[in-house]
Amino acid sequence: MNIATIEQEIANAEAQVPNLRPGCEKHIVWADKPATKTAQVLLNIHGFSASPKELHPLPEMIAQDIGANAVYARLTGHGQDGDALAKATFVEWMNDVAEAVKVAELLGDEIILMGCSTGCTMAALALASGAQAKACIMVSPNFGLRNWFAQTILDMPGVRYWGRYVAGKTRNFDPINEGHSAYWTTRYPTEALYPMADAVRAACQADYSRVTTPTLLVMNEADTVVHPKRTRKVMAGWGGPVTEEIVIAGPNDDASGHVMAGEVFSPDQTEPLARRISAWLQTL
Repeated sequence: MNIATIEQEIANAEAQVPNLRPGCEKHIVWADKPATKTAQVLLNIHGFSASPKELHPLPEMIAQDIGANAVYARLTGHGQDGDALAKATFVEWMNDVAEAVKVAELLGDEIILMGCSTGCTMAALALASGAQAKACIMVSPNFGLRNWFAQTILDMPGVRYWGRYVAGKTRNFDPINEGHSAYWTTRYPTEALYPMADAVRAACQADYSRVTTPTLLVMNEADTVVHPKRTRKVMAGWGGPVTEEIVIAGPNDDASGHVMAGEVFSPDQTEPLARRISAWLQTL
């Protein structure tokens, strides 16, 4: 792995991914000169069924504020189609994040780890597995669903064999706009949920007592997708300082109160949140 060739290597690999939609690729954004290491590097991990465009332009704004190169990971199966998403595994996602951490280490001296929803789950697991980061930013972290029944079903033994008979064969969402259609997988087999459930289960059982990374939790108390109480329960065992940044959804924001930044779901939140996150980073 070489900083002079890594961007092209990533592009070449992504070009081989079947049905990968434009804009959904894993990629690098250089702070200034290409192939030049920066003091800090932002590593962004998207959430379930989304893509690196999930919070755009929030990560870009933060990276620009701190003069950092940025790495945008893509979890296996994402940005393609429902069948690809259903074939992905939790192990593949762990490998995706481990690879992204190696790329980030190549691009910057200190990593700022950032995730949204299940991207936060994966970030937490990476830190528990020994990844080193100066800071971690978790936007609407997924450590358990708000819907108790759905979470209980996903955690039941043998759900992979009978889950579709309870939840149906497919999950389908009507896109709210062109960006949602372009950068999210809005129809997929129920089986696609199981790696996400595996990740959440592993993250809730992990030992974070040795993770000293300062962490910012960006949460909406009215989030209808994930439950902030579940996040607080997990973060109570975090070895480093934890700060909460509570956001309140406005009329132009995500109706589910979950994706609380980005031009697709919550455009009005993006710039104010970027300023608040950058200000927090400056305190470290």
